Amino acid sequence: MAFVILTTVHCGPEKQNPPGGTSSGECTSDDKAVRLGKLVNPDGAVIDKAIVVIHEDRISYVGADEKQIPCGASVIDWTAYTGLPGLVDAHVHFTYQTDKEPGTLPWTRAPWLMNNDPYKLLDLARGAALATLRTGVTTAIDKGGSDFILNPLRAEIRSGKTPGPRMYNSIGGISNHKHPGAFTREQLKGWVQLQVLRGADLVKVWADGCSDKTLDCLPTFTFDELQVLVDTSHQEGLPIAIHAYHEDTARLAIMAGPDSIEHPEGLDAVDCGIMIDKGTIYVPTIDHNRYYKDNLAFFGYAPDLEAKFDAYIRDNLASAAQAHLMGVKIAMGSDAVFTGFGQNTQELAWFVQAGMTPLEAIRAATIHGAESIGVQNEIGKVAVGYYADIIAVEGDPLADINVVINGVRKVMMGGRVAEF
Repeated sequence: MAFVILTTVHCGPEKQNPPGGTSSGECTSDDKAVRLGKLVNPDGAVIDKAIVVIHEDRISYVGADEKQIPCGASVIDWTAYTGLPGLVDAHVHFTYQTDKEPGTLPWTRAPWLMNNDPYKLLDLARGAALATLRTGVTTAIDKGGSDFILNPLRAEIRSGKTPGPRMYNSIGGISNHKHPGAFTREQLKGWVQLQVLRGADLVKVWADGCSDKTLDCLPTFTFDELQVLVDTSHQEGLPIAIHAYHEDTARLAIMAGPDSIEHPEGLDAVDCGIMIDKGTIYVPTIDHNRYYKDNLAFFGYAPDLEAKFDAYIRDNLASAAQAHLMGVKIAMGSDAVFTGFGQNTQELAWFVQAGMTPLEAIRAATIHGAESIGVQNEIGKVAVGYYADIIAVEGDPLADINVVINGVRKVMMGGRVAEF
């Protein structure tokens, strides 16, 4: 697979002059124009026979006026499809990989590769990035991984060397392997500052630890500690995401006011009200428990965990429904690991089950993910000044969310068309 940049030179329908040019009819341009059957943005605006003009990696025009196509621009014909903004997966783990060595399990193989074969781990992460891009995800927020894999992968994708979604990375993340209250304020601040120095785009905190054998979770930080981590992250200019499965831990995390909260079930109306007041975005990651349930043997999980995963999914779905009903902003996060890449958008089906319309689910998969890390003025819409991240789907995404999940036919990221 490679990115293809169309470079065919032609003149527009009326042979428009380039800015400052002549009327000779012979002109060239590095700009591109995408023609779409229609364009749907997350605010619900629909443009029939839409035209999107792209200069370098940004959008310079959105509308239906053919005269806006620069003379000599390359024209990409996606008129058979409906255009949407590139999707945002607000929670992935590209470095959680296994080479499926016989006799090994994923959670033990990943750290072995990290310490013994990092080049192999990087290559596996490249494959995960490609599989993610295929789903229409053009932006991925990695919430916990090794800097020596994530930083070069992010750079390769930005340069166009490696196909994949635009990456925003938390590096390693912050966790506590002692007990709540074990660290001083200065130590906690230092942990955040270390993330800055390691090149993180955001801070990730694990506020509880959960057993793979029982699925039980215990808090690892006090409220005061979480507040220091949140405040320090914001002082350093970084958004912060807090992982909190259990409702008691989630309550502490929500009160601390992070930019996003990952996974929790058991949320009530008070929790939702606080999230709205503080602007915290909820990333439920419902489908990742379906993924674990469907792959018990692959992970070496006991068969009786299937019922526990089902119970957690029900509680997680109920929390998402409650949050949506109250008006909490929800973002799509797959929590993709190992063989889960390529299933990144399955979460959208759960959102519709939780009461969202297809348009609301699209909003969760675009602008809300962007808002969770403060980049909503660059990604999440097809609009002037935004990155040229556009996907083409077959069917009507406003009528059926499966069109977004299974109907992606073309992908553009930063003005580059991916050829699969």
